[in-house]
Amino acid sequence: MKKLSLLTTMFVILALTFLLAACSKTDTAGTNTAAQPDAGSKAAATANPEDKVIHHVMSDAGFNGEIVKILKAELAKDGYTLDHVIVNDIIQPNKIVNDGQADTNSFQHEAYFDQFVKDQGLKNVSRAFYTTFTPSGLYSKKYKSFKEVPDGALIGIPVDPANNGRALFMLRDLGLLKLKDGVDVIHATLKDITDNPHKYKFKEVDQLMLQRTLDDVDVGFLFAGTAVQIGYKPKQDALALETGKDLPYKGIVAVNNKLIGTPKVKALQKAYESQAVKDFYKEKYGDAIELLDGLNK
Repeated sequence: MKKLSLLTTMFVILALTFLLAACSKTDTAGTNTAAQPDAGSKAAATANPEDKVIHHVMSDAGFNGEIVKILKAELAKDGYTLDHVIVNDIIQPNKIVNDGQADTNSFQHEAYFDQFVKDQGLKNVSRAFYTTFTPSGLYSKKYKSFKEVPDGALIGIPVDPANNGRALFMLRDLGLLKLKDGVDVIHATLKDITDNPHKYKFKEVDQLMLQRTLDDVDVGFLFAGTAVQIGYKPKQDALALETGKDLPYKGIVAVNNKLIGTPKVKALQKAYESQAVKDFYKEKYGDAIELLDGLNK
């Protein structure tokens, strides 16, 4: 039997560790399941700029894992193999790329990346290139607009600092609550609410649990990819939707610093910017996704 790659083995172990830990946490932490390794994975990841294998970590949230087949095909045209692992954890991917156990990852926006790197003191991982912007929104299975939402309603929002303020800013922009003067979206928290005339209550949950939480709240925050996957049309169905102007929530691919500017990372960027990927997004998500190729010029 062929050995699993170091990358694959490590994520299986990590996934099991987080699964056990989840049993003792509250429902805000969510439930983790084992990683899904690439069946063709053979070589250990060592952040090697010379080899032709790209060890890539992807999230199972949104549409990250949906474009694997397209990326593989596009990279094969340039002689590269994509060794990918799909995980349902947002903590480990940056750490593992930072440690050189994976080359790159794709699961996050720039605001989350910047905050995580700062908080964790990571020195060996950087943004490689931008991918997409997807406007997040507030959705409800009970109400069609905020005019119908009653006072005291329960609203589900992300617990992580980089996304917590997104829901609050949407509510603020609708005139439904007030926030402390000068606070920016990536640092806004419930503590920054200065006026809550509708007496909304908030349930903070792990971002990977937002979809499930929608059944238990009156209004819930969803990323655009998740919203589309469960049947929503963001521009039609969202009770509130981000405009995208000046927001720091641009999707990125992160890379180990040893690989910055190398041919393998350029090949990965080329695959992400391929017409095949664009056609997939257009066909499945319509106008819910904004491509950011122009920012990489």
